[in-house]
Amino acid sequence: MKKVILTKSFLEFKPLISDGLITGLKKLKEKNFILEAEDYQPDEQVNKILASEGITLSSPIADIKQGYFITEIKSEKENYKTILVSSETKINTFSKAVELILSEQRSAKIHRKTKETDIKINLTLDGSGKSKIETGVGFFDHMLEQIAKHSNINLEVIVKGDLNVDEHHTVEDVGIAFGNALADALGNKIGIKRYGFFLPMDEANAKCAIDLSGRNYLNFKCSFKREKVGDFPTELTEEFFRGLSSGMKANIFLRAKGKNDHHKIEAMFKAFAKALNEACRFDERSEGILPSTKGVI
Repeated sequence: MKKVILTKSFLEFKPLISDGLITGLKKLKEKNFILEAEDYQPDEQVNKILASEGITLSSPIADIKQGYFITEIKSEKENYKTILVSSETKINTFSKAVELILSEQRSAKIHRKTKETDIKINLTLDGSGKSKIETGVGFFDHMLEQIAKHSNINLEVIVKGDLNVDEHHTVEDVGIAFGNALADALGNKIGIKRYGFFLPMDEANAKCAIDLSGRNYLNFKCSFKREKVGDFPTELTEEFFRGLSSGMKANIFLRAKGKNDHHKIEAMFKAFAKALNEACRFDERSEGILPSTKGVI
C-alpha cells in the first residue's frame, strides 16, 4: 500500500492550490491510497465535509514509508516523491497533483537486450499521445507514432538493432518489449474494460478486436502486393503484432483490405491503437472489479 501525505494548507481551502481537493482525495481513496495530512489539527467543519464524501485522513502509520508528499512549499520527505503545487509550475492545483500521481500508477519502463537488439521502452497509459520513436526503420517509427497518438499513450521507444542484417529482429523484438511494457503498466487490470474494437473506413478497411485476457493469440489476415513500404518489409507487420500479442498476453484479431499497402498497414496500426485505448479505459460501472468470472486474467 502507498500513502499520500498532504500539507495542512490544502485543507484550509486556499484559492487555486486547493482546487479539486475533494474530488482528488476521492480518486486517491478509490485507488486504495492511505491519506494523511501533515501536522493537521482536526477542524470540525472540514471533517464534516470530508466525512460526507467518505474521506478519512489517517493518523501517521509508521510501517508505511513510501508514497507521495504533496506540498505548496519546497521541502522533501525521505522515501516519498515530492510534488510541489505552485502557481509558477504546471502543477498549480491539488487536482493536477493527483492527476500526476494517478498517471504514474499505469506506467512502465522496459529494457530488453539480446545479441540482436537493445530496446528501451518507457510508456504511460494515461497520457496524451506524445511519442519519441527511434527504431532505425523510418516507416516503423511512423506506425508506432500512430499507436501512441490514437491510443493516447505517451510512448518512448529507443532501439539499437542489427539492421545491417535485416529489419526482422528489430520489428519483432520491439513488439515483444512493447507488449511486456503494456502488460506491466496494466498491472492487475482491476476496473478496466478489457475488450476493445474499432473499424475505420477509408480506401483501406481495417478491423481490430482485442481482449486483454492474459492469453496470447494473434488472428491476422491481410495480403500485400509490395515487398516493402519505404524501408519496412510488409511481412513484418504480422510479426510485430505476433510479438506484441505474446508480450502483453492478449488476443488480437486483425483484418485489412484495400488497394494501397501503405494505407492497409497504417489502418491496422490505427485500428489497434483505438481498440487498445478502449480496452485500457476504466469502466465506471466496474470500479474495483476484475473483468473476469475466473477471478484472474
